[in-house]
Amino acid sequence: MIKKWKQITAVLVLLVSLFIPSASLLAIAQESQTPAQNYTLPNSIKAAVKSILNEQVPEGTRVGAIVRLYNEGTRLIRVPDSEVRAKTAEGIQYTLRPSADNAINIQPKETVELSYMIVVDRDDAFDITELSWVDVDEFVSPRVEKPLLTIPVSSIEWRGDLGTLTDPSATIAWGEPFTIPAVSSALEFKPVSLSEENTPQGPKTILSLLAVNKGDKKKPIADVRINAKSDKKVFVGTKLEKETAVLDAGEQQYIHYALPAGSKDELKSLTVLIPETFMIDDKTKIEYTIGQLNVLLPGNGSAGGSAAPADAYQWNEPIRFDKLNQIIQPEVSVALVGLHMHESVGGGFKAAVAKFKLQNRSDKPMPIPQFQAQLTSTGGNKYTGIRQTTVAETLVPNISYVMYYSFIVPSTENGDQLTMDILDGQTVAPYAIPIARFKTQIQPEKADGALAFYPFTVKVNSWKVDVYMGSAKESLPYSYKLKLDLDIRLEDEAVVDKSFPKMKVVIVDGEGKIIGSKTLPFTGENQLVNGLQTIHMDSVLFEFSQTLRLYETIDTPFGQADRLIATLQQ
Repeated sequence: MIKKWKQITAVLVLLVSLFIPSASLLAIAQESQTPAQNYTLPNSIKAAVKSILNEQVPEGTRVGAIVRLYNEGTRLIRVPDSEVRAKTAEGIQYTLRPSADNAINIQPKETVELSYMIVVDRDDAFDITELSWVDVDEFVSPRVEKPLLTIPVSSIEWRGDLGTLTDPSATIAWGEPFTIPAVSSALEFKPVSLSEENTPQGPKTILSLLAVNKGDKKKPIADVRINAKSDKKVFVGTKLEKETAVLDAGEQQYIHYALPAGSKDELKSLTVLIPETFMIDDKTKIEYTIGQLNVLLPGNGSAGGSAAPADAYQWNEPIRFDKLNQIIQPEVSVALVGLHMHESVGGGFKAAVAKFKLQNRSDKPMPIPQFQAQLTSTGGNKYTGIRQTTVAETLVPNISYVMYYSFIVPSTENGDQLTMDILDGQTVAPYAIPIARFKTQIQPEKADGALAFYPFTVKVNSWKVDVYMGSAKESLPYSYKLKLDLDIRLEDEAVVDKSFPKMKVVIVDGEGKIIGSKTLPFTGENQLVNGLQTIHMDSVLFEFSQTLRLYETIDTPFGQADRLIATLQQ
């Protein structure tokens, strides 16, 4: 007889598990010795509690409940007309009102969610321990009450944004995957990165959360909310994706949240919540959230802003991007081919210039990815890259295209240890999310040999300067002719456009005073060519120069910045 009773109990528990989330089932196992009996309503209805709300509001205390009813029968049945009551630890019972949009009937093998709520004029804190269904016959005197079902709920009680989850199993460490059984056990989430960003609305911390469909059917990504907590404050997160994505079986995708926190370092934990609603009438509804999990943040910065650790970078090697990024197509490789420091011509700043080589490895034209770049110094200072003014729109198959970003940095920055972040500024614009990170540094200048203007290398075979009087410009009465014999070689079959950095030639006198200068492009009109060429300069000085300086020069929003590549003497 005992063996038979155990078999019956096991079958009933299995039936309950078909529609009761695992978190609720855990609460049942902990708080009830006979879960199958305690969670059965008349007419073949199984009941489970999804959420319990106990929240302080300006009007008092808001008490709410979301319950699920499952019709395990074979015919349509009505939702029980019984009262739903919340019982406090002190023994007080509050009858909850049903939401105006609650279902009336339950189809066979169907689960419905019902919402109940009441606002109690109490400012003191109290605990809700049970939710019960009571059948009330008001047509007899005195009226008759018949208890139908009581479910313990203390382990899932939520006290609002300032509340904490008391169940130890509801707290996980950063980076651990988790599911939200109250929503779907097939969807798995994993916190991946936190990054800081200054916006016109103030500083924000951007959270990247990876969603994976572990099931065998398509699943929409649930409406999951995220809040962050510091020691003293709660920061309500805003989901950045506006549309609900649907994941195929095995598919994964990022979702992002903006948290109005000035620094991610002040955050201690994240709270995972799900939204609920209660309809007062056809036009008025109350929206609230219920906490599901607590994610502890590490204090060592390992929740930092990248989809991958910051490893040392090897020059001219393809950058390893997050495979789920949406702006760098798999057929396009991006490599950092140069990072040099330029000095401001007018003083006051330096410009770190990063050159990227983009290559289309497919057999068809590809759009040039619109990524952003950011440098971080050893002191934690962040410098946003300024993309060159003109950029081609299309990458030709099997041809490399070189473009540059300039980073305005203080004059004291030496660039010995830097971290480069490649950012996606389009997917959740106006916010930027990291898709690659690596360590790098400013490249040293070569002491001799060919001059590097990647992808061009320049060798100066000979040079000579002649000075003449009688310039056509009266304000510049002297004319200089610089004769340059150059060998220019193009590396990696790369192409550049008119925004590419230029070579500037400067002739100086014996005291280092500039006599004249000329900026010469590598492409387009008046471009540098192989062989002997004559360059004209006008000046107010009449000197015989024996020194020639060669620079790589760029234009920045703050003025021209030059990199001295070589100083040649006669």
